[in-house]
Amino acid sequence: MVESSFSAIEKKISDLAEMVITLKKEKASLAAQLEKKEAEARELARKVEEMNEERESIREKVETILARIESIEL
Repeated sequence: MVESSFSAIEKKISDLAEMVITLKKEKASLAAQLEKKEAEARELARKVEEMNEERESIREKVETILARIESIEL
């Protein structure tokens, strides 16, 4: 009976050790995925900022052109 109790405890400890190893691998994988997604988010934020700057530049050019057209019509 004592031997079977030890066997049961030993089995539970072995199962827990395997679970810890699996969870550590999963954590590392998730951390790598998170790092990749954060890098993608930074790149997208940079592109959005770049496009906003370009849009502002275009808006200013259009306003300048419209102002010239208005001055010609006067």
